[in-house]
Amino acid sequence: MAINFGKTFVALQAPHYRRYFVANTISSLGTWMQRLGISWLVYRLTDSANWLAIITFVGWFSSFLLMPYAGALLDTGRRRQILVFSQILGFGQAIVMALLTFYGLIDIYWVLFLSLLLGMTNAFDMPGRHSFVSDMFEDKQLLANAIAINSTGFNLARMVGPALAGIIVANYGEGLCFLLNSLSFLPFAWVLATMRLAGEAEARKRAENQESFRSRIVEGLRYSRRHNLIFPMLILLSVSSFMGMSVHMVLFPIIADRMLGGGATTLGYLTGAMGFGAIFAALALASRRKLEGIHKLPAVAFGVYGLATIALAYCSNLFMAMPIAGLMGACIVFGWSSSNTLLQTVTDRDKISRVMSLSVMSFSGMSPAGGLFMGWFSTATSTTAAMVLGGIFCIISALFCAFKIRNINPEFQK
Repeated sequence: MAINFGKTFVALQAPHYRRYFVANTISSLGTWMQRLGISWLVYRLTDSANWLAIITFVGWFSSFLLMPYAGALLDTGRRRQILVFSQILGFGQAIVMALLTFYGLIDIYWVLFLSLLLGMTNAFDMPGRHSFVSDMFEDKQLLANAIAINSTGFNLARMVGPALAGIIVANYGEGLCFLLNSLSFLPFAWVLATMRLAGEAEARKRAENQESFRSRIVEGLRYSRRHNLIFPMLILLSVSSFMGMSVHMVLFPIIADRMLGGGATTLGYLTGAMGFGAIFAALALASRRKLEGIHKLPAVAFGVYGLATIALAYCSNLFMAMPIAGLMGACIVFGWSSSNTLLQTVTDRDKISRVMSLSVMSFSGMSPAGGLFMGWFSTATSTTAAMVLGGIFCIISALFCAFKIRNINPEFQK
């Protein structure tokens, strides 16, 4: 897929989205810095891999449980105000962690509590950020371009944030990472608070005329289950995340060490290759001129990801592994960003946050649980067997999705 740079950043011509993108990227950079800081802090406090898994699980599980409720609340017509409040909570969580770390008062139970709080905040923040982009654009092509540009900023932050955090932790300690993350929430909160979008008052009025909060949750689930595009996409995201994304989340260090005969440097090369592939894919998606055919892209992307995972399972040197890792990174972005675009395009506007909360649950929410399974399965069998199993399930879910949407036309009719 060729990258047309003349069309790649067209959504940035909209002033409100341009400010949103810059602030969102800064916030993502701070988030990735804090993630590395927390991992190193937990390891320093406990010298235990089990505690690292527990902290990750607590943050994920609290988000996972709250997301259906968060999606229903975000669809009440006050999405922007809820996002502002979530930034304030995120700032508070990060500044408390920074102060406790600076003054030497932090312990693993404080980290556990603050990770729980952050997970609850993310239940509103993650689907809110995704669905809010659709509030800024009526044109579907501009919406698709904006989503792809967001993915570019996110992947750049994912590459730069941990590297920068590593330098900061080595020289100044974890507390500075937490402080910088707390400050990164402020520009985003300010942009959201000062933004005024047409249709907000009308959306609130429509939401007030709807049924009870509990009924909205049930309605969102029923709507997603019956939709001929949304349901296959959610199945594809869930299976690919549980069985596929866990490969690079859990098994990459083992691949670098035992299969490729390297160490931390080899792991860095693999991770970097994935990052470059991800950025290429995000730019390629942003340069697309038309939406035709994008409904087929998630199944193709995750199917190819499954094939690449199986191929990587039999690699014996870094020269072969790096381009495969790059392909895997590209497939993740092609699959996730195109499904994100598709879901926001076909979903009714009054249900978009509920659908996006299910999407985030399916993709981001299933990978930590999949990591636990993949770690156990690779120990019980072998790393190669675990990767092959993950790849096969990605391919099966891609074939299922492709079969279910085979008669859907390019106009994304519901």
